[in-house]
Amino acid sequence: MKKPAVVALLVLALIVPVALFWWLSMRYALGAAAAIAVAAGWALNIAWAFAAQAPAAAGPAQAQDNTRAIAARFGWVCPTVLVLLTWLVCRFVLPVAA
Repeated sequence: MKKPAVVALLVLALIVPVALFWWLSMRYALGAAAAIAVAAGWALNIAWAFAAQAPAAAGPAQAQDNTRAIAARFGWVCPTVLVLLTWLVCRFVLPVAA
């Protein structure tokens, strides 16, 4: 994971769902904003898994397939938690500060 592009994808997978949900929640329904943000984060997680397990990487093919399968099945979990935390902060913390 020493390639800058792989690290950039991982960082984007953490930042994009939060920023996208925050921006979309001001304009659209919360459910639609959350679904779009989670889908974008999931897509970035899958892209990260493919980039991290590039064919040039050493290791058996089965390990590469397992990483991609895990990202495809559970890549939505982290963006969902990030969106939930963003919603909690926007709902309960920011109104108190305002």
